[in-house]
Amino acid sequence: MLGIDQNNPELCGLSWATKVICSGVFITGRDPKEILTSSCIWMAASDHMVKQAIDKGDPSALLELPVEIDVDHDTKTVQLSLNGKKAWARYFGDQGTVILPSPDAEIAFTPKPVPVSAKDDNLWGAPGETGDAGRTGCDPEKLNAAADLLFENDLQFTNAFLVIHKGELLIERYRAPFNAKTQFESWSMGKSIASTLVGVACQRGDLSLDEADLFAEWRGADDPRRDIKVRNIVNMASGLEFLGSYGVEEDHSVKSIDGRFLDHIYVYGGGVDSYTFCIDKPLQDPPGTAGRYRNCDPLLATALVRQRSAGGDIQDFLTWPQKHLFDKLGMTGMVLETDPYGHFLISGHDYGRARDWGRLGLLYAQRGAWGREQIIPEAHVDFVSTPAKEAWAHNPYYGGFFYTNATNLTPALPKDAYFMSGGGKQRVTIVPSLDLVMVRLGHMAGQIFGLLETMDDANKMIVEAMPRA
Repeated sequence: MLGIDQNNPELCGLSWATKVICSGVFITGRDPKEILTSSCIWMAASDHMVKQAIDKGDPSALLELPVEIDVDHDTKTVQLSLNGKKAWARYFGDQGTVILPSPDAEIAFTPKPVPVSAKDDNLWGAPGETGDAGRTGCDPEKLNAAADLLFENDLQFTNAFLVIHKGELLIERYRAPFNAKTQFESWSMGKSIASTLVGVACQRGDLSLDEADLFAEWRGADDPRRDIKVRNIVNMASGLEFLGSYGVEEDHSVKSIDGRFLDHIYVYGGGVDSYTFCIDKPLQDPPGTAGRYRNCDPLLATALVRQRSAGGDIQDFLTWPQKHLFDKLGMTGMVLETDPYGHFLISGHDYGRARDWGRLGLLYAQRGAWGREQIIPEAHVDFVSTPAKEAWAHNPYYGGFFYTNATNLTPALPKDAYFMSGGGKQRVTIVPSLDLVMVRLGHMAGQIFGLLETMDDANKMIVEAMPRA
């Protein structure tokens, strides 16, 4: 039986950190100790230690954790040890890294290569060959000054930054040793991939946003989950009971409540069948009435696309996003990680190159079209970028697995801006009124050191660099 006991939060957190280190080593090529300190040490630390670090803006106390890391390059396995507990994760190629309950445990699916048939359409030229800002009417000095600002403080860990105006790549910067080929941790920006996969399924006629009666497990005569619509799920408002505290107005330092690892992150650190875990949850609030930032909804959305577009076949679905979305956009570096049962964990475990994310942002800037093909409906673009005001009445900033700027979350940007967002302030920002897409990628620890303020200042400079009507 796979999985870590949810009532053992210390082991769940350690297992989660093990997975992140394993992925960082074998996907991105980073040093394991560097990954621990800049991306995931807070996962292994106690809630008390994390809260202290956040309150003080100083993670140095966390660095004293006596975590031991053992990397086996032959079996592509990582073991972490802390306070007598051990955790394991193994790299399985194109499905990324999977948590194991023991070093010799078998996973519950057969890993499968994901062929990439996307052609290099030379959309932006070779890495480092950026366009002429003056030709699009932008101020190149202000654009470069904004990029300089983002890379100025090494502790903020800006690893990659792109500015795309009118489809042309004007700024492309990386922090050494990273470059245009690096596949970066992207965290919850994967939720926007889940939304896009729903859009692809809708464009194909496999799904519609107003469809209900979604899963066989919900079809009992008196089961209130029958009324959950696709749009409720993508608005993060399914209403399912799902323990968590990772929303905008919630305490991010907490990983467990009453000794139980939060459902919201247990799907990451528990090594369980994440789709079944979510589908089996009971209803807590009427669908569409209570917006909450919970991982159950993007996981359900992805499970639903698999069911409708790939006939429910796990093996077929492992290659489906690449074939039906990424290849069409020329995205050649995406890794969508799975749980031990082969279910995509793209509510947060996804890796991609900066240009891949730029292309996905450009798809939305182009109203869901790529060349002559409509990849997702224009109506889906409108849906994801519009606040779900009824569900999120207390603070209507959330759209369809995208954040919106309707409530000035990012004051320097126009209100029509919307963005993919992930931990560590990963961002793909789309500003329709400026025909602008920006990509910023980094590490989790960077957000402690004033990163948000720096990003706001950089955004202001970029807006000022845009051509005036």
